[in-house]
Amino acid sequence: MKIYLLSTSDVHGYIAPSNFVDQQSTSFGLARAKTLIDQFRADHADDIVLTIENGDFIQGSPLTNYIAQKRTDYVGLYEKLAKIVGYDARVLGNHEFNYGKEYTQSAIPKNAGVLDANVFDRKAHFYADPYKIFDFGAVKIGILGLTTEYIPHWESASHLMGLTFENPVQTAEKYVPIMKKAGADVIVVAYHAGFECDLDTGQATEKITGENRGYELLQKVSGIDALITGHQHRELAQLVKTPFGSIPITQPGYQAAAVGAIRLDFDPDSKNIIHRDAKLLLTAKFPADSRIMESLSIVQPELDRFLDEKIGEIDPDMLIHDHFNARLHGHPYLSLVNKVQAEAVNADISANALFSNAVLGLPHETTRRDIATNYLFPNTAVAEEITGQDLLNALERAAEYFVLNKDGSISVSDRFGKPIIKHYNYDYFSGIDYTFDLRQPIGSRVKDVSYHGQAIKKDQIYRIALSNYRSSGVGGYSSYSVTKIVQSSTVDMVDLLTTYVSNNSPIQSFLPNNLTIITK
Repeated sequence: MKIYLLSTSDVHGYIAPSNFVDQQSTSFGLARAKTLIDQFRADHADDIVLTIENGDFIQGSPLTNYIAQKRTDYVGLYEKLAKIVGYDARVLGNHEFNYGKEYTQSAIPKNAGVLDANVFDRKAHFYADPYKIFDFGAVKIGILGLTTEYIPHWESASHLMGLTFENPVQTAEKYVPIMKKAGADVIVVAYHAGFECDLDTGQATEKITGENRGYELLQKVSGIDALITGHQHRELAQLVKTPFGSIPITQPGYQAAAVGAIRLDFDPDSKNIIHRDAKLLLTAKFPADSRIMESLSIVQPELDRFLDEKIGEIDPDMLIHDHFNARLHGHPYLSLVNKVQAEAVNADISANALFSNAVLGLPHETTRRDIATNYLFPNTAVAEEITGQDLLNALERAAEYFVLNKDGSISVSDRFGKPIIKHYNYDYFSGIDYTFDLRQPIGSRVKDVSYHGQAIKKDQIYRIALSNYRSSGVGGYSSYSVTKIVQSSTVDMVDLLTTYVSNNSPIQSFLPNNLTIITK
């Protein structure tokens, strides 16, 4: 008897095969994944096929931003899409909470099949079912749903009123025996988080904070037969050695570019799994499902009209042609974001990240689409009051992004580049002049930091603008803390940038010169 566990994770509102930048077709999108899943089901009609949506479904694209901010009456689209795909189980991702818990349960109703073992609303589960057992007669398959406990470190407290997030490892240790006692022959954990350690060596690949506990889950919890992960946007499919045998895991990237597929061969007589493996199925070659595309037909035309509205001009432009160089020396687009962020909270030091190499910058004639496809997160601006030493520490963390190679070239350090490149954790600063001496060891690279022409004083208080995401210190910036916030903006950065470009057009584009890099 063959059991297949298909999963998508981190779809982030990429439903059609489009990147929203233009009308070109892309190699990803939920509409492609739906066709793949249908074909897989048809090809395995005599087998058991269960599908899991593993979180971060309702946020992360211009479409999701438009629905949340302009047309909340369209919020039912998400449940319609999930039903078209035919998910058997769903898990909450961290970005499900970006617009508040009421919006979460409006977009993902109580009866949507969410499995939610470690999120509590006061004393009750946020969603009622921590797990579900699917009875196929000869085999009973239990799925346990978990999400990262780290959400309160990123999310606005007002969005999480009454919610608590428990340790997923301890939660699994509690529920796996309960599921076994309830008759589950096979235990599957669907976890919206990833791996904190190398899957082959067990060596830590990131600072152990609790954000990702996938490896710990496998090493500590007996009885797990398969683990579905997400959150990190990695593409993983393999067997992982544990004290309890080799366990198949998947993590299918993001934007529905792949579907995770775990296979378990189950012997109903002995009640044992006799074979197991894992792979990723790429969606690129599959056409977009017509029902998925039709479901977008109401919102898509007005979304396109809204996004294509010209809001201003930039002279000549703020397009990004070399992303590494932009991080190395600064860029007009980064300066603009820093300026807008700082003005929102009355600060004149500001820091932000070039999230990924998919950020294109702003053209001469800038539309809402240009803003929305560059700044994809519903971040707001906050101001923190920090000491000069705190600022120096934050700069040292940013300086870790670069590594000076023996041949004199510069590349991304393993501290940011493994297991995935976390460009979003490298911040560029405006409002100060500063130098990175890459010849020096980590922790001693920051030189000649000045503010308004005066050297930074370690015990002086400075006001810095950050995104609400960075304000908790995530990404290794331990000198920041929500306890240091002195002002917050209630308007998200997309709207702030849109308003600024509109009100100040035409905007002159200038290459900043406040960051100096020393290599020899």
